[in-house]
Amino acid sequence: MDHDEPVHPLRPGKHPAVNTDRRDFLEAAALSGVVVLITGIPLASYVIAPALKKGIGRWIDFGTAENLTPGTVAMLTYDFMAKDGWLVLPQRGFVWAKMESDRRLTVFSSTCTHLACSVVWREAERIFECPCHSGIFDADGRPISGPPQRPLDVLKHKIEDGKLMVFLTV
Repeated sequence: MDHDEPVHPLRPGKHPAVNTDRRDFLEAAALSGVVVLITGIPLASYVIAPALKKGIGRWIDFGTAENLTPGTVAMLTYDFMAKDGWLVLPQRGFVWAKMESDRRLTVFSSTCTHLACSVVWREAERIFECPCHSGIFDADGRPISGPPQRPLDVLKHKIEDGKLMVFLTV
């Protein structure tokens, strides 16, 4: 070894022309990247996934179906606890149940299809009205004036053991 050439202080006998510091850095960076990737994906999915999760549906018991009067529209309220991301929060709201004279039942969402305000039933006029932007729906939930373009959503329902069960997405 020629004494005129400087010797790398940490690697005796190696020349500084071979930049082992950069190579070591790149190897460490690559290894760190792999470690972050291996541990980061499960960690990120645990932290982020609950916030991105779409609402799930569940059957809500609205009580005895016998209480509905043929030829009328009734407001039915619900109240239950639901998991939302990391929190368990109360869910409260209402639906509209329309019982026909022949006992056919239609359950409407109370949410206007324009901007998601709550609609109210006007018995005298036999219409659903959205107070936010004067949207009007007929007794079958079809829009008849105002900005709404789509009918009120009809909710899936069933009578089980004499109880009205409505499928809601929470």
